[in-house]
Amino acid sequence: MERREFLKTCAAGAAIGVTSLSAAEAVQKEATNNWSIDVDKLCAAGYQHFIPGKRTCSESVLTAGCDALGIKSDLVPDIALGLAGGVGLQGETCSVLTACALVVSLAVAQKENEYLKKKMTTLQTVGRIHKGFKKRFGKTDCRSLSGLDLTTAEGRKRLQEQVKEQTCTKYVRAGSELLAKELANL
Repeated sequence: MERREFLKTCAAGAAIGVTSLSAAEAVQKEATNNWSIDVDKLCAAGYQHFIPGKRTCSESVLTAGCDALGIKSDLVPDIALGLAGGVGLQGETCSVLTACALVVSLAVAQKENEYLKKKMTTLQTVGRIHKGFKKRFGKTDCRSLSGLDLTTAEGRKRLQEQVKEQTCTKYVRAGSELLAKELANL
């Protein structure tokens, strides 16, 4: 199965939460999906998955975004786990942003069938989220935002003991808000 076909099958099947439909039926049914995004609800859900739910930032934002879109899949939130800590704890791009990119990709795939339109809409939307996040915080890399080196035991310990709740929650909330506003305009 080609990558594009696999992704369509996963997104369509996950989006309607029914495995008995064929992939073609699922894609067709999903093309008519219209969702209503509640910014406050999506932001609250991101936080609930993050702190009380004990998920990573990437899992939290992905789950909140997929919930808002009505996407149900056994792959969510696990598919975002490797993004945590700036992709595998390497401190690179904040995982809130990479999770937003995943949600936007799924959202646009539900609404647009033509590849070039889908590609441009997705890239432009993700770009606006990235720019908005950078404008608000001045940077987008996990290491700078958190002040931690998550490749060390000490960095991971500090994350769990205080930084996650005291620092990273604002990034989850801001990313969820930017995501919700963009989804509402798709």
